[in-house]
Amino acid sequence: MKTEFVMAVVAAATVLPAMPVRLLDAQVAATVQVTVQAPGDIGTIAVPAASVAVRDAGLAATTDSRGIAVLRGLSPGRHELVISALGFAEAVIEVEAVNGRLTRARVVLDPAPVRIAGLDVQAAATRQGGSSATVLETASLPPGVTDLPAALERVAGATVVRQGGPGAPAVLQLRGAGGDQVLVLLDGTPLNSPLTGVADLSTVDLESISRIVVIPGAQSARYGPQALGGVVLLESPGPTVATGAVTAGMGAWSMAETAVTGSRGFGNAWSLSGGARWRRSNGAFTYDVPDFRGGGETTRENSAFSHAGGDFRIARRGGANTSVRVHLSDIERGSPGTIAQPSLTAQQRHRRYGMSAGIESDGESPESRLGGSARTSIQWQRAEYADPAPPFGRAYDTRTRVRRAELALEGWWSGGPAPLPRVDVLALRFGLHAARLDVESNVLSSPDVSLDELGMWARARRGWELGRGVHLDLGAALRADRHELVDGATASPAVDATLTRAGFTLDLRWGRGFSPPGLGDLFFQEGVLAEPNPDLAPERIRGELAATAAHRWSLGPANGELRATAYRADLDDMILWFPDHRFVWSPDNYDVARRGLEIGATTDLAALGHTHSITATAAWSEVEYTGAALEGQVAYRPRFTADLALVIGLPAGITLSPSATHVGERRTVPGSPLNGLAAYTLFDAGVSVPFELAGRDGRFDLALSNLLDERAALLVDYPLPGRGWSTRIRIGAGR
Repeated sequence: MKTEFVMAVVAAATVLPAMPVRLLDAQVAATVQVTVQAPGDIGTIAVPAASVAVRDAGLAATTDSRGIAVLRGLSPGRHELVISALGFAEAVIEVEAVNGRLTRARVVLDPAPVRIAGLDVQAAATRQGGSSATVLETASLPPGVTDLPAALERVAGATVVRQGGPGAPAVLQLRGAGGDQVLVLLDGTPLNSPLTGVADLSTVDLESISRIVVIPGAQSARYGPQALGGVVLLESPGPTVATGAVTAGMGAWSMAETAVTGSRGFGNAWSLSGGARWRRSNGAFTYDVPDFRGGGETTRENSAFSHAGGDFRIARRGGANTSVRVHLSDIERGSPGTIAQPSLTAQQRHRRYGMSAGIESDGESPESRLGGSARTSIQWQRAEYADPAPPFGRAYDTRTRVRRAELALEGWWSGGPAPLPRVDVLALRFGLHAARLDVESNVLSSPDVSLDELGMWARARRGWELGRGVHLDLGAALRADRHELVDGATASPAVDATLTRAGFTLDLRWGRGFSPPGLGDLFFQEGVLAEPNPDLAPERIRGELAATAAHRWSLGPANGELRATAYRADLDDMILWFPDHRFVWSPDNYDVARRGLEIGATTDLAALGHTHSITATAAWSEVEYTGAALEGQVAYRPRFTADLALVIGLPAGITLSPSATHVGERRTVPGSPLNGLAAYTLFDAGVSVPFELAGRDGRFDLALSNLLDERAALLVDYPLPGRGWSTRIRIGAGR
């Protein structure tokens, strides 16, 4: 481990001096702050979730609730900015980026018909989640964030359960809800396994994602089954101006990676975009064995992985915008098992490929009030688990094949041409979602299972101006679902109210949600130590209450946001696996009470010619059994988590990004405080250095993880790796 750490420092020392002298003299990166507004009934109003992109540079940002977007790392000189937002005509402005300084610009957009793109997250999803939604632009993530789980760990109330080091399975929990209660959608297609219900985040390459939207809380009123604890919307890059980038990297545990991405437009209508990616690691690291597991130090063997993937998109813009996308992902990795029963021979392979097509139209005139879209997709998944010589039990070779076909229709109507709810304007959204799931698996009691899903939903919203800058938005949504694993039709309502005034926002929400049992819970093939439970009831939230207060502030060169959310979301019939007196594991339903508080603060500061930021979040989550058999906090749900991240701007456009993540104590034994796991804190750091090579922009990243070599484990039998490092060089436009 020490040798690898020294290699990281040597790599940095080798690359930095070799960069052109221009890095060290006049070329200091600039920052541009753009305020995007639109005509209102009284003056102008802010336009949130607008895209501000630098033409021919691949650099982009999104406006916040005040309509402000910040572009960092611009080369000095004049740049054309392209500003686009849902329901507005595209605008182009020119700005002068000053050497090492902050430039401010303002633009007022002209209203245009709203464009809806199925489950596009750019604006509709953000409004759907209210002020509690978190939007992450991957191009703006600091260099220390190298994969999707690391990006999601920084969201307040989010806990990522990793089963090891790089490439190991990783599952997201939101507000104490299990991974099978969080719906993860990639361009509208679910990634959750039909057997376990969880989405393995390690199978998604961060380089293939342009935006991440996290909406915590019961979201079944919009997204249907499995959106019980929240929704994660992953968006792949859409058609852009001509760009191209090559990425190569290396790191600890023999990690190596490479990626090629690009896009190009043809005329004013057609565009092509896509990329290919590959990553590998041997994954072996040393860890401390807990005393109640025997103590000592050993190595986590059989944890190597290899991940290859790619995607391709063709799109046409016109009276009816159309696009077609194909994608492929293939991951192979060792399956080391628990540290109590490690395996040196178990292997996994996961393949996912498919295609999707969409069309959307919003009429031909600016006065059009009606729009709609259609999206269809088909995806194949294959999972293989094999171990010819397991440490316990018989050899196994399990194979599961999944085919999922979907059709999503969405419509929009407004009482006026305004794209966002304004005074006395009623806006409606409505849609239909149908899916067919075919599963072949030798781990189920029935080798072939087919499921049909059908959901219809509608949402209404209206806004009022109450005077003195106070604005009120009221919304209501209702969805009805028929799912073959749940008897009858399930209705999921939700209502919300948002009050805004002078940078202050108060958001109140009530909703219901449900999640059907997984196929593995119901039809798992009975074995020596496992039994299914065909009598399981679906998991339900009868009435979730959440209140979010946020305040945007500005003082001289500093601006930021304070946010706090309190929630209560009791969960009936939560499905958990426990062993009985024979030590035979089986799932059953348990009632759980959930309540918590999340706070967060973000500050951006322009000082000494550079832009700096600090983000801090903390979450307290109580998830306790309410039945007679079990009591106390649910196993492996930490009550307290916190994150602190800094981004420090330095001369020559260099960015330093230290961060810390704290995870509180966890219980390991249901209904008992025995063998509890101590709290731990992990410190990471990253540095990003821009450069120019042969007339093309480039960036060198160095990331150091677990700087203090903390020996930690969120799950007792799945330790986390110690100190690690990675380096990455990008040449060309884009992240």
